[in-house]
Amino acid sequence: MKHTARLIALVLVLSFMLTAIACGSGEKTDATDGDATTTAAPVGEATTTEAPAAETENPYDENGYLKSDLPEDLNFNGETVTVLYWDDVEHPEFESEGITGDIVNDAIYKRNINVEEKLGVKLGFVHTKGNGSNIAAFKNFVGNAFTAGESEYDLIASYSRTTAACAQAGYCLDLLELDYLNFENPWWPASLIDIVGIGDSMYFASGDASVNVLHMMYCTLYNKDLITEYNLQDPVELVRSGKWTLEAMKTLSKDLYQDLDNDNKKSAGDFYGTTVGSYHIDALYTGSGLRLVEQGEGDQLLVVSQDFFSEKAIELCDNLGEWLATNDVYDTTSTAAFTAGNCIFDINRCRTAASLQDVDWSYGVLPVPKYDEAQENYISVMGNPFTLYAIYANTKDANRAAAVLECWAAEAYRTTTPAQFETTMKLKYSESDVEAEMFDIIRSTVCFDMGRMFNNDLAAITDIFFKAADDGQSWASVSKGYSKSLPKLMAKISNAFLAQQQ
Repeated sequence: MKHTARLIALVLVLSFMLTAIACGSGEKTDATDGDATTTAAPVGEATTTEAPAAETENPYDENGYLKSDLPEDLNFNGETVTVLYWDDVEHPEFESEGITGDIVNDAIYKRNINVEEKLGVKLGFVHTKGNGSNIAAFKNFVGNAFTAGESEYDLIASYSRTTAACAQAGYCLDLLELDYLNFENPWWPASLIDIVGIGDSMYFASGDASVNVLHMMYCTLYNKDLITEYNLQDPVELVRSGKWTLEAMKTLSKDLYQDLDNDNKKSAGDFYGTTVGSYHIDALYTGSGLRLVEQGEGDQLLVVSQDFFSEKAIELCDNLGEWLATNDVYDTTSTAAFTAGNCIFDINRCRTAASLQDVDWSYGVLPVPKYDEAQENYISVMGNPFTLYAIYANTKDANRAAAVLECWAAEAYRTTTPAQFETTMKLKYSESDVEAEMFDIIRSTVCFDMGRMFNNDLAAITDIFFKAADDGQSWASVSKGYSKSLPKLMAKISNAFLAQQQ
């Protein structure tokens, strides 16, 4: 399928998140083409210099994808590069035994084969549990190997918070010190270094490399039939005009509640304007342009963002608390009401669209609403179960591992991302070009946040906000209670990385 420059400009990573997508130049020229040619002239005659116009190689391949800038003659002579990955990953990402006819599986297989052929390596895989319930177990697994001086692994690929924990413990190398990695290429998010950089270093990355990035982007799903039935304003037009805001969604959701099961209380069997699970509410925090953690200065490599204590955060939390107390919205992590056609909007991750293939009503997808119309861009935060990639500190050859990581991401950009996004999400999961357009917006505004990655060592910082909103608490009071403890916890994380950099 021929892809246009528009797609290239929108490729993530990573978002999943967030954050316009940059295009690396990827431009190469033949060094001999531009050399001046000197012709020896007879004595007494002037020497002439011919300088033919240099021919520039097309930086894009036949399908419109930017070519990798890895050296064409790079070859590691059949050496094995081993990927340690989390086997409780929610959607397949790493190994494939062969072509099965499943589009994404076949793309994973092709990606792996391409990496092996382009670099002359053999990919090896070792797996262990590493999801949110197994962070400590995965970290200990890596730590035991590290302490023993084992060099069996090259790449670490695990749940976002798990890889971050391994990096904090000193088990991952600084990616910015290695050869072959080029974070200006479009398979890496343009803002990656700014967001996940720690001082002058960066220990993990994501983007097209992770199939799960596309699954975990937050969005707003909606029921088109109900929009028509209740004669509501088309939310797509609100998105296009920059007016798709929290207040706009609340207005469209207002006074639609019906007690369908007649139990005289809000329950899963009723009709709502909006459903949103409590732990999905933090998508509205980030979607409002608020951050949890930012890069600091000097020895403070990372700091808790002042956004967390800001007037805007106070207003947002109070606003959400008041809204959640009404019958207009139902707090549930289940999509049952939405799938049953008893809800207009559902704030969730993009993968939810997969559950809508057999419904008898038309659905659409929108970005997470902005805080207000003054906010410049929509912002789509990443759900946590995506993969962060790192290079194991005891790898036998760090630059070889870096070359594989760069090639893995580049090949994912031209294989697994098109399969997952273009074919599966934008076509299979979408009903029209309008939904494809909305998916493009979501994907091009994907955002990461270090606070989410280091959540477990920051007093569950992501949970603090959504629990306060869910309980209708005053954010001014709640955030003040953390104004001293959170910076201290953040300093411990910062110091752990500072010690690695000295």
